[in-house]
Amino acid sequence: MNEVLSKIKELNNINTSIYTLFREEGFFYFGVNSELKPYFKYEYEYFPKELDTHYEQGGIVDVYQDGSGYWLSAFAPIKNSKGEVVAIVQVDNRFDEFMQEAREEIFFNIGLSLFVTLIMIFFLIRAMRSILIQEDQLNADLMQSKLELEIKSKETLDSIIYAKRIQEAILPLREIILESLPDSFVFHLPRDIVSGDFYWFKRIENKIFIASVDCTGHGVPGAFMSMIGTVLLDDIVEKKGVYEPDQILTALHKDVVKALKQDRKEKASKDGMDIALCVFDTDFETLKFAGAFRPLIHIRAGVMNIIKADSSPIGGVGLHIPKFTQHEISIKKGDSIYIYSDGFADQFGGDRDKKYMTKRFRAFLKSIAHFSTEEQLRRLQHELDLWKGDAEQVDDILVIGIKV
Repeated sequence: MNEVLSKIKELNNINTSIYTLFREEGFFYFGVNSELKPYFKYEYEYFPKELDTHYEQGGIVDVYQDGSGYWLSAFAPIKNSKGEVVAIVQVDNRFDEFMQEAREEIFFNIGLSLFVTLIMIFFLIRAMRSILIQEDQLNADLMQSKLELEIKSKETLDSIIYAKRIQEAILPLREIILESLPDSFVFHLPRDIVSGDFYWFKRIENKIFIASVDCTGHGVPGAFMSMIGTVLLDDIVEKKGVYEPDQILTALHKDVVKALKQDRKEKASKDGMDIALCVFDTDFETLKFAGAFRPLIHIRAGVMNIIKADSSPIGGVGLHIPKFTQHEISIKKGDSIYIYSDGFADQFGGDRDKKYMTKRFRAFLKSIAHFSTEEQLRRLQHELDLWKGDAEQVDDILVIGIKV
């Protein structure tokens, strides 16, 4: 059996052990593995719950963390001649290495595309200098270069569109949000094909979690950060069982620093994210909030209350671990809650081509709070179009509105 597992590992270029596990009286023990050093009948102390719940069918263990990093695992049942499951075979893959490899591959592809584009432009300019003596040849060269540029641009665009599909698949479905928050809207408008702003949602037992997150940058770099943020938030709430918003932000900060190796000076980046995080009880009498540079707006009977965020980032270089403030807000039917990124307020436009500004944006939210959420969403889009006019969108835009 050891030789069979070793052969499978070699043929599939797997760099971690393949091993079998068997269950006795609610505990899992290691069986045969693909390595020379055996772990036979060693107890698997901290096994993922999926092994127990899907022991008969097999399956995938979503991202989890142990002392050596983040992992993805897959397992399948081993049956005897009677069709009874006697053990499972499992293989692991390091997820933190996957994130690093994915990031390196994305930036390598972008760099390669830019390099190839610059080379082609160079040859175009060089060809144009001989236009007076080789006009016919120049035309042919220009046509060929143009075709190659179009092909390369299409390949780059196709890659970014594929990244958009991945990002959209990670974002929570609006229908799922509406099941728990039926009178709500999400106004999400990326500046580019992919976005550095993202929204996050979970419902666990009698608690509803929703967040508006603004990552460093936009486009591909921002989208990469948004995918990291989604995975880490899922892990903190679902796997680690952290439910208090201030504690969630502290854990998120630590995980971002670790994931981006910001605790190592030679590899440190300044990437991070600003976030506004709300936790509702399902009786909708209390709202808990914590924010990193992003506030919350609470409107009741036409009176607006701004709940300030802490001036501390999620991620970034530095040894200081920020402490976040948790706000507990009493809410009742008819109240309106808003969390948002800075994209709407930073949009240029109007008669003088100036920023919309935060003060104007908050006043506008107050003016539409009494409308239905569907009408609020329509008026937000109309106000943005009216202000922006023919100007380009300068940043990703995200506004989340909830009416209690």
